[in-house]
Amino acid sequence: MNNNKKKKGKSNSAGKTVKEEEMAFLGALMDNIPDSIYFKDRNGRFVKINSATAGKMGLSNPDDAAGKTDFDYFGRDMAEIAYRDEQKIIKTGKPIVDVEYKETYRDREDRWVAITKTPWRDKSGNIIGILGMARDITDRKKAEEKVEYLSFHDLLTGLYNRSYFEEELKRLDTERQLPLTIVMGDVNGLKIINDAYGHEKGDMLLKKISNILKESFRKEDIISRWGGDEFIVILPRTIKKDASSIVKRIRDLCKKDSSTELPLSISMGISTKKSAGKKISDVIKEAESKMYKVKISESKPVHESLVESLKESLKKDSSGSDVGDKKEDYIVLLGEKLNLSPVKIEELKLLLSLHNIGKLALVDEIMSKKGRLTREEWEMVKEIPEIGYRIAGSSSKLKPIAEAILSHHEWYNGKGYPRGIKGEQIPVLSRISFIINAYDAMRSDRPYRRKMTEAQAIREIKKYSGTQFDPKIAKAFIAILENKKSK
Repeated sequence: MNNNKKKKGKSNSAGKTVKEEEMAFLGALMDNIPDSIYFKDRNGRFVKINSATAGKMGLSNPDDAAGKTDFDYFGRDMAEIAYRDEQKIIKTGKPIVDVEYKETYRDREDRWVAITKTPWRDKSGNIIGILGMARDITDRKKAEEKVEYLSFHDLLTGLYNRSYFEEELKRLDTERQLPLTIVMGDVNGLKIINDAYGHEKGDMLLKKISNILKESFRKEDIISRWGGDEFIVILPRTIKKDASSIVKRIRDLCKKDSSTELPLSISMGISTKKSAGKKISDVIKEAESKMYKVKISESKPVHESLVESLKESLKKDSSGSDVGDKKEDYIVLLGEKLNLSPVKIEELKLLLSLHNIGKLALVDEIMSKKGRLTREEWEMVKEIPEIGYRIAGSSSKLKPIAEAILSHHEWYNGKGYPRGIKGEQIPVLSRISFIINAYDAMRSDRPYRRKMTEAQAIREIKKYSGTQFDPKIAKAFIAILENKKSK
């Protein structure tokens, strides 16, 4: 009779036992959870894994992992750490919860996981292995690493920042690190490059200098960006002689990689702490003082090189002009006629070639546009004198003509720009250079008109004498032109 038969387990309407239902539920749960879940025996061999774990191991079927170990799928170092931790769990019965691991693979990118491992027990409570769960936290770790990197590094150059430098200085300022050497550097020409070519070019200069510093200093040295154009380096257990050799290497590399348009130069000062009694702040001050003394001699040739580069950049095609190289002759003749000193005549020559230096900072599309400028574009063009003024102020060679550059587009009647000054408020160099450059423009072909004859240009100067041009200078210049014509 059925009542006398031994029951094998409760069944549901589909004929499945409760045990089978539980196993089916467990399997469905494991395979639909994105986290890795796995069971291992006491020897670290996989008994069961879910689909997420199989995918991580490169398996299409989770059953293929049965009998394998971490050593079959992961890097040896990681597999050894996992095995050691699991044996400790089996021995003590204590789980590990939410511990971060770096999973290393043989042929794939490393991943970060947060792992929880607990003892796996049978019905009698005996530990027969471990149950592991791992959640991928790679994106979170990368975000944390990025935040940590940015807190210690300069974003532009990739070097350490000032905060990190100061922390490392506290750590390294010990007797054990003596002699402790500080090298401070200041990039030459950055301001004039920023003003003339824009900050993108200036950033390029800083990156190139930074790369040379990385290449030249040693791994144990702490290279930091101290400020805008300043860098500072800590050299533990380094005598001044060795630091000087590194600085020489930097100078050689800068010279090798320099160009006329982007000269690489950094003035550097060295100071060494030899005894524990000396304050590290005094060592930094000494390095800074030496750096500025070096800068006095090293920055001048860099600025001169940049000035020559700027002149080349501003050279116009004079093929359609009947003036061309004669402009300098007109400057000398007009300067002498107006009783200018030889020094002022030389400044006038420099102004002649650099009066529009500010246009280098404008986008090429505006400067080369053949049609009429929009109101916004014209407002940008009107900033050229002010940009030029800032550029000139950055160079000791150009500083004497900075005011003349700022005032070059002012009109005698006060209708010019940028300040609307008039008459003798306008520097005399500006008034002279303005009329010579205007004459050159009249005698040159333009996209919108053909060049004027000399007679037409003279009539134009007479017409605008007292409005655009200084009447006295206009009269003297016309006399020079007519005298040349009669010869």
